[in-house]
Amino acid sequence: MKLLSRIFLFSFVLLVLRCQKERDQYYKEPEWAGKSIYETLQEEGRFELFLRCVDNTLYAASLKGNGLWTVFAPNDDAFAAYLTANGYQSVEDIPKDKAEQLVAYSMLYNKYELDRLPDVLGGAQGAVWDTLKSIKKRTPYYETLHREMYNGDSVWVANATSYNGISTADNNYKYLPFYLSRNFGSKLPSDYETFYPQRLYTGKNVQAAAVVSQDMIASNGVAHEVDFVNAPLPNLEDLLGGENYSQFKELLEFKNATGEPFFYSYLTTAWFTSYYKTMYPSRDINVVYGKFYEVPFEFLRPPANAIAIPLNCERYFLAGAEEGGYTLYAPNNEAIGKFFEDVVRPYGYASVRDLPSNVLGYFINAHMALSVIWPSEHKGAKNVYENYINGEGSTGAGFDPSVYVDVKPASNGLFYGSKAYVKNHYFETVLTEILLRPARYSFMYNALQKHFLTTLMEDFVKCPLNGYTEESYTVLLPSDDQLKADGFDWVWPAGASAYEFTHSREGVNAGLRIQRLVRSHVFKRIKTGAIDTRISDFAGNPSGGYDGYAYAMNDYGDMIRYRNNTVEMIGNHTAGEVVNVTKVKEFSNGSVFTVDKLLQYAEVADDYEEKTLLERINQAAVDNPNISIAAGYLSYLLGTGKYSLSEEAFFTLLLPTDAQMQELQKIKEVTYYEDGNPKPESAWRYIYLPLHTILSEEAKGDGASGDLLWSKSVDDIKSFFQYHIIPGALYINDGYDHVVFSSGRVQRDAIAATALKDGLNSTFVRILKDGGDENNLRVSSQGYSAEEKTISVVKGVNRSNVFAPKAVIHEVDGYLMYKN
Repeated sequence: MKLLSRIFLFSFVLLVLRCQKERDQYYKEPEWAGKSIYETLQEEGRFELFLRCVDNTLYAASLKGNGLWTVFAPNDDAFAAYLTANGYQSVEDIPKDKAEQLVAYSMLYNKYELDRLPDVLGGAQGAVWDTLKSIKKRTPYYETLHREMYNGDSVWVANATSYNGISTADNNYKYLPFYLSRNFGSKLPSDYETFYPQRLYTGKNVQAAAVVSQDMIASNGVAHEVDFVNAPLPNLEDLLGGENYSQFKELLEFKNATGEPFFYSYLTTAWFTSYYKTMYPSRDINVVYGKFYEVPFEFLRPPANAIAIPLNCERYFLAGAEEGGYTLYAPNNEAIGKFFEDVVRPYGYASVRDLPSNVLGYFINAHMALSVIWPSEHKGAKNVYENYINGEGSTGAGFDPSVYVDVKPASNGLFYGSKAYVKNHYFETVLTEILLRPARYSFMYNALQKHFLTTLMEDFVKCPLNGYTEESYTVLLPSDDQLKADGFDWVWPAGASAYEFTHSREGVNAGLRIQRLVRSHVFKRIKTGAIDTRISDFAGNPSGGYDGYAYAMNDYGDMIRYRNNTVEMIGNHTAGEVVNVTKVKEFSNGSVFTVDKLLQYAEVADDYEEKTLLERINQAAVDNPNISIAAGYLSYLLGTGKYSLSEEAFFTLLLPTDAQMQELQKIKEVTYYEDGNPKPESAWRYIYLPLHTILSEEAKGDGASGDLLWSKSVDDIKSFFQYHIIPGALYINDGYDHVVFSSGRVQRDAIAATALKDGLNSTFVRILKDGGDENNLRVSSQGYSAEEKTISVVKGVNRSNVFAPKAVIHEVDGYLMYKN
């Protein structure tokens, strides 16, 4: 089935002219027609040698008969120069197959006056000219079968005629490129002359030739006089045949465990072989293979065994060839050696060929582009992975002939033979450590592929090579052994359709846990002209006011703290353990560290069930008696169900000091109004009842205490604390003068919604990190109903930045009021 699905062998009809008489009749010129192309050139008198060559081919009848052709006819001076350059004494010395090749390659199907060459026929039934879309036109010439070594034998091979397929109805025709002022005018003359040395750009160039005289109209088409004999161009695969590219060619020929090529396939059928036996009876054909590179349809993310461009195919993308081509920056053996020394050897590999197959694919594809890139376009040029070819883009180096030492046009693109390899985001970023140490980090790689293919996997390769100059990632890498010890395995379960993670602990969702663990070990940071939040080490912050600890948020949104190269997350903290980290390497987009154990969001002893927020609030009051009143209120509200917080959401809790809470509990005079006028009597009431009073009154039953109305006080207290609870994110006191989010984004300050609703409307506070008070975290009330006030987080290990599940607890030196 694979064979049938991969080779598109279309049914065909062999059009064999039954006799020469029928052929002559077919090409016979009608009496009413004018002169043919052959006669027109003959009459001009400057094409004797070319016409003698035509007479030795099957194409003589075409140029003398009817039909529509375009011919680029080399004049006698050009043809004489060709004979001399190739060691022929006369036209008749040219071998017949070579003569057929030269003549066929000088012809185009259909009639094209010179100015029409860049246009293609489109629209309904091909009746409208689409201008400036074509860069080459189809000739009648095509390569037939050739021999290659396969499984130790020399076999007949037919190149692919389309993406991953071959059709006997499509002969992989060669296309003749042209460089006219209309379609090449935006390029530089040096672009053309770099690829065609010894030839000058005139604005009327057809491959290596220049048009001397144009638009000689004939009854069966048009002829253009040229000053050079063009020979068919080799394809990109052919140009890799030189000894200088033997190592790169070996990588393309990498074989899988069964001995089959990994990046391309040889496929055949009995019918396919029979067709070519009939076509070429004299070649003693035993079997014919179609050769296809594993070209993806998702070009920007080629899979592991895919090659981004079909090196041996004339077609461009899924359409015809005339609208574009590819570019191959082929690293020569010297460049492969540099790549080995710079990237591969430090990871303990004996050669580049020893890299994992998927990694080889990343290296090979980095040298390919999906468009034609000229030297003048080098600074902005990108490969299939959207990496700058020069590594920097517009600020980097331009085309350097001392680096690109072997520059040639190909039939399906442009070829740059290079002394330097193209730097690739797979080998210059934090992902590199994972890719090149598969024995240690295969679980991490599998997790990225399965759960983070379009998120973290793409983030990890953002770097200056692809235009991301500010992003930075700090990655703590859990090893396979550590994840296995945790209970993970990577298996293909019975009845499943793919590999997946499993976990040995009953009740643990392996997929959700591996995702959270991965994100727990990733820190997205940034470096701009205004701020640098990169984590280049875990030494801590001796002057931060937290006993040397520094604080950060991971990609999941949880807080960590670190000092002296030890790191804690809430699960490690409550278990009384620390994670020791060791720096491995700094890459272009961040740093990678090893860990001696996993960062944990919950304790192993609790089967990874997170402690409740209520438990952590109570513990925070034990560790910090300064917040016992506020913690008591919250504990009461949460513990009795009078208020609840989602276990899935993130929160920042601001708890005023006891002194501030006691201020709120004082008895104050309240003046009552009626119809806008003060009533003669005044009343006294508690603004916020002390907790013990609330509990006492609650025990008596609603209304038992008369005017104190304890239930109203409970609602007021709930509203008060809701205005001190910020859902959605952890705002930590990290010492930066900007608010740093888990995504790596930074802001000087931030407007955040609180948990309090004013009717259906949200209420807000402003998070301030403007550099004042040693960048201490401050919060101010926001909105017309809020009493203008700013409060500050109180520094101290147990006073702020206190661990809670998906939350952080801060002691603050004041309180905020919202007048509902």
